[in-house]
Amino acid sequence: MLNKLINEFRDTVNIDDFFSYFNFEIVKEEIISSKNNLIFLLGSPGSGKTFMINYLLNKFPDKYQKFERDDKIEKGKTLLIDEAQLLNDEEIEKLRVLSDTGVQVLFAMHEKEGENIIKKPQFYSRYYQKIYMKPLNYEEFEKYAVKKFEKNGYPEIIDKKITKKIYKYSKGNFRLSKKILFTALNLLDFSLRNKLKYKKLDKCILEMALIDLELK
Repeated sequence: MLNKLINEFRDTVNIDDFFSYFNFEIVKEEIISSKNNLIFLLGSPGSGKTFMINYLLNKFPDKYQKFERDDKIEKGKTLLIDEAQLLNDEEIEKLRVLSDTGVQVLFAMHEKEGENIIKKPQFYSRYYQKIYMKPLNYEEFEKYAVKKFEKNGYPEIIDKKITKKIYKYSKGNFRLSKKILFTALNLLDFSLRNKLKYKKLDKCILEMALIDLELK
């Protein structure tokens, strides 16, 4: 019954599912306008770093290249390295040296690992820019979620109490917010299909979803 709505919250990176929010726009403009050859895009898992990279690649294909091991470098493009914390020291150093030749390199990585790399002498002595992907605020999350429910014709099955509780447990993390909604909607869908008592997202459905995701 709720399949189409449930699919809206799958943990996938879909550029067609673009959602603009305040920090996203700030980060986008900082990256686009940056004159530094070394850029560190930092944030917690699920904060939107991968989506940002895919957005830039989709909207500005002549300016950006997603770079992975042994890729041929396209002249004049900024190299975007996603999950850069997975690179070894040698690979990071090669990219750092490449930036010294004038190639702009963006490392998207977890905040803790990124801060540790920046402290290394070969980075500490160079000009670089740190940009942070920050969580959604509550108003942004509520607008995103409610819009999805309205789009699919189910505005009545979610309310402010539920969006506030989801936000409390996700702490504004975009990916985790989607996971909670995805899990809760699957539980609700089961109830509706089997004519059980749950007709909307309520406290009980949400509690079960949080337990399933080991958030409680």
